[in-house]
Amino acid sequence: GDTMVRTTQDDERENMQVKLFDLAPLQGRSNKYIPDAILAEGDIKHFIELKTCDTRRKQVSTARNVTLNKIKEWEKVWWVFSSYQKDSKGNVSLVEHYLGDKHMLQEWFNKQRVKITGGTKTYGGLTSWEKAYSILSEHMDNDSLNKLDHTFRMRGVGLNDPKIPWSYIEANCTKLDNNDLPSSLRGLIYGKKI
Repeated sequence: GDTMVRTTQDDERENMQVKLFDLAPLQGRSNKYIPDAILAEGDIKHFIELKTCDTRRKQVSTARNVTLNKIKEWEKVWWVFSSYQKDSKGNVSLVEHYLGDKHMLQEWFNKQRVKITGGTKTYGGLTSWEKAYSILSEHMDNDSLNKLDHTFRMRGVGLNDPKIPWSYIEANCTKLDNNDLPSSLRGLIYGKKI
């Protein structure tokens, strides 16, 4: 088809995945969450998040600001993970591919939810914020407090690029057949509701 191709360096591997799996890319990078690609079967649209992983680093980057809402959005889409290698000239080749969904990624999603809610060693979570909110509600006007609440929920407790270990993907996701990636992907996705 007439696929719109993204241009940044980061998107090079994503474009390779789009071609390899015969997907239609979606134009991303807006305030609203937009998955990377789409696989349409008649009227049914399957949205796909594309991720790549350097075989040496063995972990997948996710997103800059991961909130409870972002995780909810992520649970509605399929995930295609591809590992890649670079040769001495800097040419990238995709090596192994896995398909994930909300069930396969549930344990990792829940781990992130715990951090967002309970906080980490150095960052307060939603639980602490809710205590502070109830104290502040007696001393602040509603408008200011609502803005502060929104800031906290959308930015303050967001995780900065939590990584998914490649070992987790290997253990929990479904390996795709390198001999026929488009069919392998479609065979797993069609007939299954996410």
